[in-house]
Amino acid sequence: MAIEAKPGQTLRVTISKHINRESARKTLQRLFMTDKAVRGPVDARSRNFKHLPKRRGGCIWTKHPDKLHLPLLKGNAATLKVTAQSIKDLSSVENFIKIGAA
Repeated sequence: MAIEAKPGQTLRVTISKHINRESARKTLQRLFMTDKAVRGPVDARSRNFKHLPKRRGGCIWTKHPDKLHLPLLKGNAATLKVTAQSIKDLSSVENFIKIGAA
C-alpha cells in the first residue's frame, strides 16, 4: 500500500505495533525528532548548554548536547511535515505505523 501524501502536507504518524527491526527503529527516531513537541527535551538542554571550545592535540574540540534516543512504544505519535524523502522513509516502515491527517 503506497502512502497517499504530497510534499508539504502535515501528517499524524502513530506507532501501531512493536518495532522489531533496528533499521526501522532508527528511521522512526529520525522522523519523530523533526516534531517540535517530541524534540522539546533536547532543545531545552541545548539552550542551557555552553560551548567551551578547547585545544586538544592541536585540534579544537567542543562538547555538544547528548542525542536523545526515543523509547518508541506502541501508541506514540508525532506530527510531521512531509518531504519527498520522508515519504520514502515512511513507506519503508509502513508495517509499524498508522498515518492520518493532522
